[in-house]
Amino acid sequence: MELKSSWPRLLTLGLGFTAIVMMAVAQENDDVEEITLSDIRSMRYCEFLLIFDDHVMIYNTSDSNGCPEDKWAALDTAAIAAAHDANKAQLNGPHFWAMDEQTLGMGETKTFGGIDARYAATLPLSALGSGKGASPYAPYVSAKLQSMTFGAGKPYYQLVDPEGNTYVMNAYGEDVRDGDPANLAEQLSLADGWRFETVTPTEALVVKGTMDHPVNMVGDDMHQYYTRFSVDDT
Repeated sequence: MELKSSWPRLLTLGLGFTAIVMMAVAQENDDVEEITLSDIRSMRYCEFLLIFDDHVMIYNTSDSNGCPEDKWAALDTAAIAAAHDANKAQLNGPHFWAMDEQTLGMGETKTFGGIDARYAATLPLSALGSGKGASPYAPYVSAKLQSMTFGAGKPYYQLVDPEGNTYVMNAYGEDVRDGDPANLAEQLSLADGWRFETVTPTEALVVKGTMDHPVNMVGDDMHQYYTRFSVDDT
């Protein structure tokens, strides 16, 4: 019993279904490979969103050469969209990873204004909401491979919706006070029935997902993003 309690606590992502087109696009990325990134808590990264008629493709710098501030500040989204035959382009970041280790699927590399980034996920167009990123506190689905590990004795941050579903924070942004996500308890303007919590586990928390099924996610009003999970008791 003591030995078992020392193992990482394995949880699975809450899953749901979305438009067939999203899954078809995800399955076309046959060159996606598993990449493990270690010791990444607070690691800075940026993302590029290519927006098409019925889906959005995300490219991430975590397994590339970083996200230099001078190049990031000089980016032209109209030029990026034209260069990649997309309807529009959006920039997401810089952000900072909230977990200690993760294994995620990454595919082809594209260059955006001199910054290399790899394919990371496909979203339905509805995930963009009406402005920058997803509409706050409106769950959506994403097709991606991602396994996140939050170390024992280190905090993780979560949103809980009115029905009791729990979403763990993937990453946080530059507007988080003092770079400490715990301060979001005072900074967020939560939707009715939602709450924000800081949890310090006594054993590692592992949240797993695959591209076989869509992953349920949600964003807050400061554009942090969270993945739904539940205890796997099967």
